[in-house]
Amino acid sequence: MSAATGAGGTDGAAGPPVSVRRVLPDLLTAVAPPVGERLIGVWLYGSAVTGSFDRGVSDIDVLIGIEGELDLDTDGLAAAHAQVLRAHPGFRDRLDLTCAPAAALAGGLLHPLFVVSPGEPPHTVRVAPRWALTRALVRETGLTLAGRPAREALAPADAGEVRLALVDSVAELRSRAPGVRHRGGHAYVVLTACRALRALTAGELADKGEAVAWTAERWPRLRPLLAAALVWRRTQAVRDETPLPAELVPLLGELLDLAAAAAVAEETRSERRHHRGTRDR
Repeated sequence: MSAATGAGGTDGAAGPPVSVRRVLPDLLTAVAPPVGERLIGVWLYGSAVTGSFDRGVSDIDVLIGIEGELDLDTDGLAAAHAQVLRAHPGFRDRLDLTCAPAAALAGGLLHPLFVVSPGEPPHTVRVAPRWALTRALVRETGLTLAGRPAREALAPADAGEVRLALVDSVAELRSRAPGVRHRGGHAYVVLTACRALRALTAGELADKGEAVAWTAERWPRLRPLLAAALVWRRTQAVRDETPLPAELVPLLGELLDLAAAAAVAEETRSERRHHRGTRDR
């Protein structure tokens, strides 16, 4: 399963938007002291390098790789995050830093990640199957800001890892959807479901904007839901807790059913491949 390269391309051929470029020098300066000489690399990924960045809405997603264990100055990294946001208040809710030890960059699942994200205290998280998606996106489309190139520093995620991550993502979406109470949450569910549906059906990772367009082309009846989700995202309707419009409720269910069916089909194909491999040995 491959990762589609958007406008940014590998190592960001087209470069990030101007608003993001203004933040990056301050970010690199701020994170240098807490990370020190253990730095492997700093990589920008997501919509800021794939060409689907929405001004005033999209996040700046940054992955920082370090040598050794995750015993760096986490308070210093959190302070660096706050320092950058003070200098660039327009991104106060939209700068996400993830710090990963070398073992996690290599694909290991036993080493935690450290996350600094607006709206929640800095914390460590266990490496879940969905980490394979992040690794694939960073390695294939990430822009190297400092240190080693992403393609050298991160191990490729094999097709099995990516499939497992996508199946896990769909299961999480279906369990999450009934509890969503605001439009920003609904937009997240819809856009993420489109990305999983495309990847499971076409075998190619893409950013959410591309995945929505792909879904709309193949299932035109879902277009009212997809268009609404894009509006909610672009207008940051995170505090709009009015009920989901009645005409969109069945469309959301249909989208999630399509994604779930694609996940089941992929699991079935994976089991068949496994059985064939076992039989051939």
